[in-house]
Amino acid sequence: MTIKVFIWILSISALLGNGFVIFTRLRDKPKTATASVQSTLISNLAVSDFLMGIYMLIIAVMDLYIGEAYFWDGIGNEWRTSNACQIAGFVSFLSTEASVFLLTLISVDRFIVIQFPFSQNRLGVKSSRVFAAIAWLLALILSVVSLLLNQLESDAHGLSDVCVGLPLIRKFSSVYSEVDSYTLTRYGLTTFNFLASGTSPTWQFSIAIYLGVNLVSFLVIICCYVAIFFSVRSSRKAAGKKSATEIKMARKLFFIVGTDFFCWMPIIIMGIFTQAGVITLSSNIYAWLVVFVLPINSSINPFLYTLIEKVTK
Repeated sequence: MTIKVFIWILSISALLGNGFVIFTRLRDKPKTATASVQSTLISNLAVSDFLMGIYMLIIAVMDLYIGEAYFWDGIGNEWRTSNACQIAGFVSFLSTEASVFLLTLISVDRFIVIQFPFSQNRLGVKSSRVFAAIAWLLALILSVVSLLLNQLESDAHGLSDVCVGLPLIRKFSSVYSEVDSYTLTRYGLTTFNFLASGTSPTWQFSIAIYLGVNLVSFLVIICCYVAIFFSVRSSRKAAGKKSATEIKMARKLFFIVGTDFFCWMPIIIMGIFTQAGVITLSSNIYAWLVVFVLPINSSINPFLYTLIEKVTK
């Protein structure tokens, strides 16, 4: 019951909070080029977080609709292969990958602005929109590939009741049957027990994206902010009002990047250990990670956006 309550809370807060952010960003026009760049990036992040809210709402509504029939009527596999589950997985994948790419873009931009304050190689109004569009295009392509591959091999969604194929589970590598000696001896009936032995990594595409692309992206983010930290620390001498504003902006954007980072890194680390066969996660832990840990930043981010409002205007 607790996890169901959290799904509704997070979905509603993500939809309302990010919907409000998108509305205000479209309504209020930035007065400076710097503010316009940041508004573009924040608006796109809000859209990706809004999509995560849609995903959670789909899961919440379907859970309410299916209810106990999931267990008593045996429709679990039917749900996992349904169009609704496929759409939910697509939306979640699109949201997470767009967020990762946009956060990487923000971090690289902050690094260039702080590390090379006089460089012209920084995001402008037009270039920020172009790069944001590229981030969405890459996320969309990966999401479509994910959806198509799942039609061929349903390891990801087929093993997940929440329609997200995180690399946190392993599939049985072999299934075999043997005669049940008890029923044969006691009742003279021949029945079979189906047993599984050994496990193997599940869905290589999921591993490549979550433990490959996303891990590299977050390593880039770490490097950018470590470089920013040392750059700011070594140049405390007055750098001018503009540089001071940029540094202040970087610090506040760090909270947004940081929440996503601390939501993702535990999942990435657990994914590496799981696929290496070091640990085994239960289905309950998997569900909590997907519907609480992973999307919680989508509900928190709208409140963090208010921290940079005074700087971006």
